[in-house]
Parts: sequence; structure tokens; C-alpha cells
Amino acid sequence: MNRQLKTGLVLCLGLAMAGCGGQKIKPGDVLCPIVGAAAGAGVVAAGADTDETGALAGGAVVGAAIAYLVCHEADKPAPAAPAPAPAPAPVAKKVTPPPPPPAAPEVGTKLISLEGTHFDFNKATLTAAGTAKLDEAAKVLGENPTVKLNVEGHTDGVGSAAYNQGLSERRAKAVVAYLVGKGVDGARLNPVGYGKSKPVATNDTAEGRAQNRRVDLLVSDN
Repeated sequence: MNRQLKTGLVLCLGLAMAGCGGQKIKPGDVLCPIVGAAAGAGVVAAGADTDETGALAGGAVVGAAIAYLVCHEADKPAPAAPAPAPAPAPVAKKVTPPPPPPAAPEVGTKLISLEGTHFDFNKATLTAAGTAKLDEAAKVLGENPTVKLNVEGHTDGVGSAAYNQGLSERRAKAVVAYLVGKGVDGARLNPVGYGKSKPVATNDTAEGRAQNRRVDLLVSDN
């Protein structure tokens, strides 16, 4: 190894150590500039007609700088993968609130009225049409468990007052018995008979008398 090349290598080592001062040194930080500096100094020494130390130093500096940049570029960590896109927020389902319960019927409201066609003639026996109407009444009472009823029996004007009074009471009790059989608490039902004392139509016609033979279910406050 000639004197120029030795001098160049010494310069390479000095330049490499000076460039890394104050930093954590990795093998590549020293090796790469030294190799580059040696190569640069060798090229200058081989191709130039001079053996001046300045020319060798210049070649070493250039070679070291190029090697340092190349090695550091290769030593850089790979860029981090982009963060995954956030998952879309769940869409809240629209919940439809249940409809409010129907308002309880007011005191004095006539829940239903069973007219003459809902009973066998001159009897307290309910017909199929009568029980169908009472099924509706039982449903309303089930939806309104605090409602109480007066079950009022009435008759037409034919016959004596005493007979019609008894018939009206039997019809009212027949209605109560049917509703209790449908699950209605009997304590909520108050049967009462009025006989022929409260007609709603004339007793002079068949149509009027049919309207007077009835059982009314009225909302009570007791």
C-alpha cells in the first residue's frame, strides 16, 4: 500500500469519526464512510499525477459523503403502514314506542246496551247475539281493571210492575254471571233491576217495547 493511499485511509477514519460525534454510532455509520472514502482516495491516487495529500483528502471526503448518504438511505426504516380506516359507526335502529293504552271510560258512560233481541222472549236467557256483545264488554273491562259497572235491567210496559221488576233483576244477574265466567271480578259488577219504570221508547208499538226490554252496562264510581 503506497503512502498516498495510507494517508487517504487515515483521513477517511478521521472524517467518519468526526461526522458521528455526539451520536450513537452504528457499524454502518463508520464502515460505509470508510469504504467510500477509501474508494474515493484510491480513485484519486490511481488516476492523478500528483501525490499531494490534499487531493487524496478531497477524494476521501467525496467518497465518504456519497457512501454515507447511500448507506443511511438504505438503513432508513420502511414507512409504517397506514392506519386502518375506522369502522363506520353503527346506525341506531329507530324504536317506535308502543301506543298509549286507551283512556278509561268516564263515569256514566254506557259501555253496551243489550236490547230485547239479546234475550229470549219473556226470559232472562241470553241469545248468541247477546253473548257476543258481552264478549266485547269483557275485553274493555280487561283493558281497564279499575272500571266498575252498574248492570241495569229494564223491561217493557206489558205485565205487572212486580213481575217486570223480578224479570229485570234476573236479566241483570244473568249478564253479571256471564261476565264473571269470562274472568271479570264480580266485585266490579253491581246488578240492579228497574222493571218498567225507565222506558226509553213508547210501549205502544212493538219496536218501542223491544227497545225498553234491555240491560244497560254503565260505568260506575262505586
